[in-house]
Amino acid sequence: PFNFLNCRKFNRMKSIASLSILLLSAFHLNAQDPSVIIKKLDDEKATYYQMAETIWKWAEPGYLESKTTSLLQETLKKQGFTIETGIADIPTAFVASYGSGKPVIGILAEMDALPGLSQQPTPERKALEENGYGHGCGHNLFGAGSLAAAVAVKNWMEANKIKGTIKLYGTPAEEGAGGGKTYLVRAGVFNDVDAVLHWHPGDDNNASPSSTLAYKVANFRFKGIAAHAAA
Repeated sequence: PFNFLNCRKFNRMKSIASLSILLLSAFHLNAQDPSVIIKKLDDEKATYYQMAETIWKWAEPGYLESKTTSLLQETLKKQGFTIETGIADIPTAFVASYGSGKPVIGILAEMDALPGLSQQPTPERKALEENGYGHGCGHNLFGAGSLAAAVAVKNWMEANKIKGTIKLYGTPAEEGAGGGKTYLVRAGVFNDVDAVLHWHPGDDNNASPSSTLAYKVANFRFKGIAAHAAA
C-alpha cells in the first residue's frame, strides 16, 4: 500500500480530478479537453509521492496531525488556494478554496494514523517505532492524492477561465472513535457544497457507490458505592 508511484491507487486520485472536472464541465460546455491537465498530474506524481512518503513517516494520530496539516496547507497556499484554518474549532481541520460561485465541488483529504501500526515501507512487519502510530488505512496516500486532484482541477479551471469553486477539506481524526467529520458537519462546513467527492486507497481501481453505516460514541460515568450484584 505504500508505493504511491507505481500502483493503481494513483489512478483513483486521477479519477477524482477527472470527476471534479466533469462536474464543472457540465456548467461550461466550451471548456477545453482536460487531458493536458491530467498529463501534467502524471508528470508531477513524484512530487506527490514524496509528500505521501513524508506523511507516512510522520504518522500523526487523530486531532494531532499538526505537521501533516501544515504541509498540506502550505502546499495548497503556494498553488493559489485560500486557506481557512481551525474550522469547527479543530486545530488541524481546514478548508482550501479556489474560484468563486457555483457549482461548489468538495474533495475530502484524510490524514490521521492509528496506534500500534508503525511500519517501514516493507511487505514484512517491521516497525519504524515500536508500538508507534502508523498509516494502516493509507491516509498518507489519501491526503497527498486528494491534494493533487484539487490542484489539477484548479489548473484546469485557471486555464479555461472556469467559474465555480473547488474546495479541499482537510478532515482530521477519521479513524477509530475520532469522528472528525461529524463536528465539521455540525458546524455547517459543508452547507454550501453541491457535491463532495471521496476516494480511498484499495487493491483495485473502481468507482463503488454504496450505502454505509454510522455510529455514535458515548462515555458513561457511574458514581456510587462499589457493590456485588447480590450483596
